[in-house]
Amino acid sequence: MRAMIRNAMIIIPLLALPLTACAGTADKPDAAASSTSAAPSATAPPTAAASPTAHSPDGQEELRQAVVAYSDAFLDARPTVAYDLFSARCKDRVTLSEFTGMLTAAKQMYGKAMPLKTFDAEVSGDLARVTYTYDVPALNQTKEPWVREDGKWKQDDC
Repeated sequence: MRAMIRNAMIIIPLLALPLTACAGTADKPDAAASSTSAAPSATAPPTAAASPTAHSPDGQEELRQAVVAYSDAFLDARPTVAYDLFSARCKDRVTLSEFTGMLTAAKQMYGKAMPLKTFDAEVSGDLARVTYTYDVPALNQTKEPWVREDGKWKQDDC
């Protein structure tokens, strides 16, 4: 969602909405990601969002479901749903009010939720880097950070 957030940050000042944070750096590991051991990562083959897959022990299916839920909520401007899928670290950096402004701008720019074309995840314990694409290249995400908190995957790009 880094590209969507960046684009939203350009639009929001024009709408006179407050915005003070969240220019993500998904391609750069944060301190939490770099302090973990170098456990082998699992890579899921690219799949369409609608294709069913079996429950996986490393959380790949749960991660894919969380990514789709976050993406849909983000693009449909459902801020409380998307914010619930935000990591605790990101919630500390971005208020629900600021986040709502970003989602409103994204909805104005992109319209509504759209299906993922591809999905690929590298999972290492409770951390993941997710790459997924859409028919609209501006929305594509590369190595977006996700973290598992209390057994649930949360978007961690803020």
